[in-house]
Amino acid sequence: MSFATQVKQELNRISRERPCCRIAELAALFRAAGSFHIKAHEQYGLHASFGLSATARTAVSLVRSFDLPIEVRVKEERRLGPHKRYEIHLEGGGRLVQFLNEIGVLSDSMSLMDRLPHRIIKRPCCRTSFLRGAFIASGSVSEPGKPAHLEIYSDNPAFLETIGEAAQALDLKLSLTNRSTRPAVYSKNLDTIRDFLVTTGAHQAALKFEERSVVSRVREGANRLANCDQANAARCSRAAARQIEAIRRLQRSGAWERLSQPLLEIAELRLAHPSTTIAELGQMAEPPLSKSAVNHRLRRIVKMYMVEYRGYPGSPD
Repeated sequence: MSFATQVKQELNRISRERPCCRIAELAALFRAAGSFHIKAHEQYGLHASFGLSATARTAVSLVRSFDLPIEVRVKEERRLGPHKRYEIHLEGGGRLVQFLNEIGVLSDSMSLMDRLPHRIIKRPCCRTSFLRGAFIASGSVSEPGKPAHLEIYSDNPAFLETIGEAAQALDLKLSLTNRSTRPAVYSKNLDTIRDFLVTTGAHQAALKFEERSVVSRVREGANRLANCDQANAARCSRAAARQIEAIRRLQRSGAWERLSQPLLEIAELRLAHPSTTIAELGQMAEPPLSKSAVNHRLRRIVKMYMVEYRGYPGSPD
């Protein structure tokens, strides 16, 4: 089971107590996955299709709280592999029209409403329910530990704008993408996704998301440190090789005899311990030297080699 499915399963288990919140969630469910039909003899239809049985059960439970007759059908899908779709069918006259008006599908004048009426999501609790319904109907979220991505997709731009506005009112920043296939509101911000899960009621999923995301961040930090350590080790290795080459060249020339005792001591330590760090060489000296002192002496040796063999003064780096 994917993480997105786990989130939806958890959200579908939440108890819907307040009538205003049930209306807000139904409004999101049917706008995300439903279609409206005008039939003969002043009869109307409202159909919705869901890919998850738990979401269909949620929709059925919410509709039944309004005493409406409802029919559920299970359809076998073969596209993109065998799976089931759960279809909800509402048909009727006056009572259904009233319900459609309540969830913002029809206006008081019986015309279709492109945008959701503000009254449906004017309360914070209703905005939360609206976002929950939108997500369980047409949302997805990446697995914890992978690049963070949450989105709710729809072909209805007005619906996506309403989702963004409801999220913004709850301090959740969702961006809108107008891609040609599956337009959506989305976020790639780790904190925003975690807050979205918490706000809509997916607390267990939020904990898993946070836990695995923390592990991912720690792993990324460890990899960066390891890469940094590897780069430092490579630089130190190249510097040591340059120092050893300079010392050996000076040994084969008269310049070796001109080295002062402090320079001779550090040169012999470097030859005896080619892979030792500057700090460790300093501890081996008598008396012990600081990293700065060791580095300064090795630089002087390399500079002497450059002057002796290349004929010009230069910096060892």
